[in-house]
Amino acid sequence: MKNGTEKASTAREGRDRNRSGDSRSRREFLRGLALGAAAAMFATFPAPRYASAEEKGGSKVLIVYFSHSGNTRRLAELIHERTGGRMAELRTVTPYPQEYDAVVEMAKKEQKSNARPPLAAPVSIPAEARTIFIGYPNWWGTFPMPVFTFLETHDLGDRTVIPFCTHEGSRFGRSERDLRRLCPRARILKGFEVRGSRVGQARGDVETWLREIGMVNAG
Repeated sequence: MKNGTEKASTAREGRDRNRSGDSRSRREFLRGLALGAAAAMFATFPAPRYASAEEKGGSKVLIVYFSHSGNTRRLAELIHERTGGRMAELRTVTPYPQEYDAVVEMAKKEQKSNARPPLAAPVSIPAEARTIFIGYPNWWGTFPMPVFTFLETHDLGDRTVIPFCTHEGSRFGRSERDLRRLCPRARILKGFEVRGSRVGQARGDVETWLREIGMVNAG
């Protein structure tokens, strides 16, 4: 049986480990936001071919995404160029702050409270949309909470659902597991993840991935 000194030492060690893990998560989240802002400043993309893409995918493809720094938006545009369909951005009634420490703390607080931030505008899902891409940055190991808001207020049924994610080292985290839990009847295909700082060089990888999952012809 441990004496009082040993118990206190064990408790301190546990607190130190928790603080260390939380600090690492916070640094990674903060690094992702910083690199995302830099990438948004310097990455260049040809103008998306929205007109031809719409004709190509029609209303059978819907690309829903949440983006803070702009990296996930750019990734959504790359996907849209090849698959067509319609794009829908998730925006919250209360915008997230641009200052890094502020958005880090806000995102962490929302996750701890299991918040569901209201969306500024509804996203309609056409009945004929059979394939839905879901895009997001990895915040604290999973979706930003507005993505939970969307998924819990829309029944995606047995549609094909495809995740795509930007991050700075944590890849999908547990977001794929959360997606399967929230869309239990959906056919979930292999997703795509890329560091936010590399979105500008991801066109070829996006093309390869879309071919692998059968979303564009090999032609």
